[in-house]
Amino acid sequence: MPLTVATTVLERATDGTPWSREFADVYHSSHGGLAQARHVFLQGNGLPARWAGRDAFAILETGFGLGLNFLATWHAWREDLARCARLHFVSVERAPFSRDDLAAALQPFAELADLSQALAARWPPPLAGLHRIDLEGGRVVLTLALGEAQALLPQLVMQADALYLDGFSPARNPHLWSPEIVRELARLSRPGATLATWTVAGGVRTALADAGFTVEKRAGFGGKREMLVGTRAGSAAIAAPTRRAVIVGAGLAGTLVADRLAARAWDVELLDARAAPEAPEVGLLRPVVNLRDALNAQVSRTAWRYALQFYRALQYDGYHLQWGTPGILQLAGDADESARFRAIVAAQGWPADVLRFVDASEAAALAGRAVAGEGWWFPEGAWIAPPSLATACIARAGRRVRRHTGRSVERIEPVEGGWRALDGAGNALADAPLMILANASAAGRLAPDARVALSRVRGQLTYLPPDTARALEIIVSGNGYVAPRPEGGHVAGATYQHDDPDERVRAADHRDNLARAESMLPGFAGAVHPMGLEGWTGFRTTVPDRLPVFGESAMPGLHFATGLGSRGLLWGPWGAELLASALEGEPWPALRDAAGAISPRRFLS
Repeated sequence: MPLTVATTVLERATDGTPWSREFADVYHSSHGGLAQARHVFLQGNGLPARWAGRDAFAILETGFGLGLNFLATWHAWREDLARCARLHFVSVERAPFSRDDLAAALQPFAELADLSQALAARWPPPLAGLHRIDLEGGRVVLTLALGEAQALLPQLVMQADALYLDGFSPARNPHLWSPEIVRELARLSRPGATLATWTVAGGVRTALADAGFTVEKRAGFGGKREMLVGTRAGSAAIAAPTRRAVIVGAGLAGTLVADRLAARAWDVELLDARAAPEAPEVGLLRPVVNLRDALNAQVSRTAWRYALQFYRALQYDGYHLQWGTPGILQLAGDADESARFRAIVAAQGWPADVLRFVDASEAAALAGRAVAGEGWWFPEGAWIAPPSLATACIARAGRRVRRHTGRSVERIEPVEGGWRALDGAGNALADAPLMILANASAAGRLAPDARVALSRVRGQLTYLPPDTARALEIIVSGNGYVAPRPEGGHVAGATYQHDDPDERVRAADHRDNLARAESMLPGFAGAVHPMGLEGWTGFRTTVPDRLPVFGESAMPGLHFATGLGSRGLLWGPWGAELLASALEGEPWPALRDAAGAISPRRFLS
C-alpha cells in the first residue's frame, strides 16, 4: 500500500455544485446535497427507524466525497431519541479533499455547521489506510479508509447493517461498481442488511442480485426519476456479548483496555500485583519511520493517528490529561544517517505537516538552541504524562472498572463459562467469561501454551530540574531523547539494558542519559552532575518483530494486551480499541493484515 493518497482540489460547476474534474461529474444533485442524502441513503435504508434501540449500528459507504451522507446520518442520530447507543460509519475514499477544501465545500450547509466544524477539526492528513475518529464522546465513530476500494475492502473487518453505495456514475467510475467490489460489499454485510444507491444501471442491479441482494427501484430525487434499494438475503439475530472481563495488569495496556471496554458498557475487574502501579513522568508519541516502510512502520501510522485523537478526546470529554504536541525533532547520528533521513522523506512522499527533513540551521531554530545536526521534524510529535493518562481513563470508566491493587495473579485456569485468576495459595481472585493478560512480560508465564515471545528490558530516565540555561520547549530525540516535564524541567533518557533486573535508580545510568542529551544538544547537560538527580526505572516488554500483542489467543476467551516495548503510548490506545471492537463485533480500526500482525496467534506459526 502506498504511504499517501492523492487529494482532490475543490472545483464547482457553473451553478456552484461541487464538481470532479477527474470523473466529469458532480458530487451531489444540484437540487440539494443534504436533501439528496436524506432521501436516497437514509430513507432508502429505513433510517433512523432501523437503528432504534440497538446497542450498535454499522454503515458502510463507498465514496466519502464531501461527507454529506455521513453528516446527514450523524445529524439524524443526534436528533433521534430512540437512537442506537453507538453508531459506526465506515467510508472508503480514494482521493479525499484537504481540510480547507472540505470545510469550504460544507460551508453552505448551515444546518450542519457544528458537525462540519467538528469533522474538519479532526480531518486526517492524506495517509493511506484507516483513520478512526471518535465523535459525540465515542458514541459516533467515523472510520475513513483512504485508498483504492479494490485494495481496502478485502482488508476490512465488519458486519454492515446498511450500505450507502455512492460514488460517481458507473459509466464514469466503473471500478467502484464492479462485480468484485459488490461481492466484497456482500461479504462485509450482515444477513438482512439493506442498501441504497441513486444509480439504477442494469449492470449494478445484476451484480447486486448475483451477490445475494434483492433489489427494487423506488422514486428518485430531484431530476432523477428512480433510485435503487435492496436487502441482503437472510436474517441474523444479534446476540450481545456477556460484557464481563478480568484484566490482569493495571499498567498502561490494562488501563487502556479497561477504558475501551467500559465505553461499551463492560464490567471489568482490573487486578495488579503492585499497591500503586508506577509509570514514568513522560513518554513520547510519534509514528515509526524506516527505509523499507516495513510493516511496523505502516501499522504505526494508523496507531499514531488513533492515539492522537484518543488523547484529544479525553480532553474534549473534560478529563485532565497532561500532554502537549510541541513537535519532535529527531536528529541524525552522523552524515550517513542524515543522508538516509533525507532520502526516506523524498522517496516515501510524506506530507510536510506530518514529517519533513530539516537542515541543521532549521533544526536549531526549531529547538531554540544549538543542536548536533540535521534530522526529521514531526510537527505533531507529542509528549504524554502516563500517570495522568491512567487517572483520566479510570475516571472516565467510572464504576464499570473495579481496580484491585496488591493482587498478584500467579496462575490462571479455564472454568465453566470463562477464566479464573488465582493467587499463589490457590485462592480465586476473580473470574469472568473473558480474561485479558496485560501484565507485561509475566503474561507469557501465565499462558505458556500461547508461546508469546516476550522479553524484559530495563530502562532508566533522568529528571532534570528547571533551569533557564536549559530552555527547550520541543522534544529532541536521536541518541536518546529530551522532553519537557509536566511540572517544569526536563526528562532525559533512556537506557536500554537486557538481562538487568535492578529496579534501583543508578547514578551511572544518569551519567549515560546526560551524555545522550549532551550529544544531541551541546551545552544542555554537560555541567549537570549525575549524583543527587531524581529518575525512574522501569521495564519494557519487547517482542522480536517490534510489534505489540493484542487479540485472542488460541485458547478461547483468553486475550493478550502486551508487548508495547518503548512505544506504549503509540500502540496502546489503538490496540485496546481493536481488542474491544473485536469483542463487540464492531468494525475494526485495523486492516485484516495489520490485526494479524499483532495477534498473539502469530507466534504459533
